[in-house]
Amino acid sequence: IEVHYSIADNLEAMLAQAEAEGIRLHGTGWRSTERQIELRMQNCGTTDYLIFDAPAEACFPPTARPATSNHEAGLAVDFTANGFAVVDRNSTGFLWLAANAPRYGFYNLWSEPWHWSTDGR
Repeated sequence: IEVHYSIADNLEAMLAQAEAEGIRLHGTGWRSTERQIELRMQNCGTTDYLIFDAPAEACFPPTARPATSNHEAGLAVDFTANGFAVVDRNSTGFLWLAANAPRYGFYNLWSEPWHWSTDGR
């Protein structure tokens, strides 16, 4: 998972701890602004307003505006656990992250169970 160097050691430690407890965490971290625009077009629509100005909640799933996503700074990860996207707050992966991720400096974005970042956004 590609992330900013400032959080790489914590992420690596968290992944190792999860693996030791039987949870295989994977996911995506850093992405370019171009990729963020592609995701906005996919999840929000293709007008300039929908891509650049509509709130994240106007998209399905919610998707940050370009140049505002923690992914673009390498400070967020969208997780999978044991091969499945973490989309359910009752899933084993989410429950493990909720109990352990804050110790490693990762906080959940309330509207997206899969999205964990350094500031919860």
